[in-house]
Amino acid sequence: MAKQDIFRFLEALAENNSKEWMDRNRSWYEEAKQEVIHLFEPILENIKEVDPRVIQPSARRAISRINNNLMFHPERPTYKDHFGVVFGYGKGLADFYVGLGLREIEIAGGLWHPDSEKLKKVRQEIDYEGVKLKKVFESDGFKKDFEVYRTDALKTSPKGYSKDHEYIELLRLKSFAAFRQITRKDVYSSGFGEMVTESYLTLVPMLDFLNTAITDN
Repeated sequence: MAKQDIFRFLEALAENNSKEWMDRNRSWYEEAKQEVIHLFEPILENIKEVDPRVIQPSARRAISRINNNLMFHPERPTYKDHFGVVFGYGKGLADFYVGLGLREIEIAGGLWHPDSEKLKKVRQEIDYEGVKLKKVFESDGFKKDFEVYRTDALKTSPKGYSKDHEYIELLRLKSFAAFRQITRKDVYSSGFGEMVTESYLTLVPMLDFLNTAITDN
């Protein structure tokens, strides 16, 4: 199977998104998933060499379930339209993500919609040490490739913080995540693994800031 077949499977799944179709095409799904594993196994090994804190023992264990959680979101289709691969340091911590999908192909990382307690801790860390996160976001390497997710940011200042706070733009964030959009051409290229590893290293300072905030406070 080739990398292109990952997307061929996802295209077929999107057109026939049902358990009945998946049951009939389970072997095709397993072949596509195996291609994702084959693609990310050497990438995971490279990342673990530069950062032994990453806990995933294999690329297979790093792939997210393709089933949507219909208990909490019954309006969603039965299956996702993408393969998600997550590398991180433990449950509940900020992590690194690569999504191979039909609508979006992205490399991302951070804390996505953290609960109120984690959000409070990150804002406290920004209040005390916001200069560190600001430097990450303003570094040349970060700005060259990544964008901070601001779509759901507050329009006003969060409770307990002045609208004139030095880091008010950071305090207004409700998700602390950054992403870069890539293309199928990037995935198909021989340099994809290097792109993912370099992206990981770019995001590590942000991940470290967030994980310090939610574990040390």
